[in-house]
Amino acid sequence: MTANEDNSLSEKAKENLRKNAESRESNSKFIKLQPNEKRILKFNAEKIEQRETDFNGRGRKTMRYIYTVTEPNNGNQEKVLEVGKRTSQEIDSHLGEGRTLLMVQRFGLGLDTRYHIIPTAS
Repeated sequence: MTANEDNSLSEKAKENLRKNAESRESNSKFIKLQPNEKRILKFNAEKIEQRETDFNGRGRKTMRYIYTVTEPNNGNQEKVLEVGKRTSQEIDSHLGEGRTLLMVQRFGLGLDTRYHIIPTAS
């Protein structure tokens, strides 16, 4: 097999991979954003939890904040967004002002991941 054959997929193969990705995403209860990906999420301020966990296996406990959200542009199925303290503060400031429809954008990878939270028009 040549390098060119190895790297080029048929349209059918690409479609199968896309369907698999969509299926995994729709069957998961967690919101998982890729770097630079943006999603509009509706937050339910009555469904927020806190959990202390060994985040990323670093051996020290950190507080994680778990928000129940829906994606208005993707079926409104309830899912979970788990974030750290800094992102939680940003989300909570918007929720405290009655803004529940927020655009969430992810920047970076691994421990350098940051989220940007922007209110959207309801």
